[in-house]
Amino acid sequence: MKNVVAYCRVSTDKEDQLNSFEAQKAFFSEYTKRNDLNLIKIYADEGITGTSTKKRDEFNKMMSDSSSGIFDCILVKDVSRFARNTVDLLKSTRKLKANGVNVIFITGNMQTNESSEVILSIFGALAQEESANTSKRVKFGKRINAEKGKVPNFCYGYIKTKGDYFNLQINEQEAEIVREIFDLYVNQGYGTHKISKILNARGLKSLRGVNWTTTAVSRILKNKLYAGYVVNNVTEIEDFIEKTRRKKDKSEWIEIERPEFAIIPLELWERAQAVNESNNLEIAATLHKKRGNKYPFSTLITCAVCGYSFRRIRYKRVGYDRVFWSCSGRNHFGAASCNNMTVIPEEELIENIDKYFRTLVSDKRIFANEVLEHYKKQQPKSPTTALTAQLEKLRVLRKKQIAMFEGNIITITELKERTADIDKQIAQVELDLRQYESPEDAARKAKELYDRIEESIENYSTIGKMTNAELKTLIKSIVVDEKQNIRIELNY
Repeated sequence: MKNVVAYCRVSTDKEDQLNSFEAQKAFFSEYTKRNDLNLIKIYADEGITGTSTKKRDEFNKMMSDSSSGIFDCILVKDVSRFARNTVDLLKSTRKLKANGVNVIFITGNMQTNESSEVILSIFGALAQEESANTSKRVKFGKRINAEKGKVPNFCYGYIKTKGDYFNLQINEQEAEIVREIFDLYVNQGYGTHKISKILNARGLKSLRGVNWTTTAVSRILKNKLYAGYVVNNVTEIEDFIEKTRRKKDKSEWIEIERPEFAIIPLELWERAQAVNESNNLEIAATLHKKRGNKYPFSTLITCAVCGYSFRRIRYKRVGYDRVFWSCSGRNHFGAASCNNMTVIPEEELIENIDKYFRTLVSDKRIFANEVLEHYKKQQPKSPTTALTAQLEKLRVLRKKQIAMFEGNIITITELKERTADIDKQIAQVELDLRQYESPEDAARKAKELYDRIEESIENYSTIGKMTNAELKTLIKSIVVDEKQNIRIELNY
């Protein structure tokens, strides 16, 4: 008698999960008795989507157990219960085959050790398409509900009746706290951190029954529901397989006015948003100013994603003292504002820049000449001959127009119309000619640049001992992206 296990996913309805599991347990028990199989275990994931195996704990445990030899076969009611992702289906069945385990899809009368991967792929694709259509139907339903003004499941300051998607009752006790939060923030000038401390000192709890945090206060201040507006369709599942969520453009949001939900006036909510925006700009400017020249790399390291400077962070404890640089925009405004998680150890940055500059010091003349050549290549080529010829043609053309007027061939009006465009072209060519340096000026500037480079390298010792001002004479910028790439641009 073969040892077999069964796999199932049960209802997402919490009240029906137990009944669903019992029903499937009875189904597999009957099937194994009828086919003379020994059912040793049922792996059941409760209320977990089938589009990906990543979060299915029981499924993953079953896959791990398949290598132990304790069972020979897995019973599954149908392909959609096993996987609704063709890639996961094929990867899983291949692994099971390698472990000597057969999978029987009962309703489809199909076994992996008898069916080709082509057949499996077709069944998997059909299951995946079913999930895609389900996802579309769910999105459509959510949009319809959004247009009707569906309200949040839970929100501080309100009472919601279970199963009622469109109505809330104001909790007057909590509503007073909401009004106080807006008053403290807008009228009394308190920040979110200070407000959370005030609420916690009075023993008040947030929506989750825990102490108030800066994030919880900020979430209330940004929620337009308190001004009587329900905002939906803000985010959506972008990939129904991976369940990745994206924030939609503001133009796609669905906003329904529900004045019966208003706890504060709209004008007060709008003032809170203005204060928040003003505070963000002021804080960013203050942070930038404070770090302007305090440390060697202050304002030199810039985030390629959000444009904010990197800030200096020191971790100090017993036996450990290190300094790092990370994006100040992400640190202050949160991960949603910037996805650059790169953290640069200061000592490594100094070591690598020192290593590079030491090669310059040892060969400073070669380096200076290389920079000089690069400088010359960056200068625009001087097409003075072509521009001079163009200018001469335009002047001749202008004279011809004047001659035609003097010969009574064209009128004064026609002359003005024809020469207006010519005059513009002449002015532009003359401007273009003025921007090019004479060979003498170019040679003089190149010599000055060479001397500055030589002097800077001659005086260089180590980045670690240089001031911010001294470092800025050598380095123009250090740009860091989210993939940990670092680009250093020299001043020359």
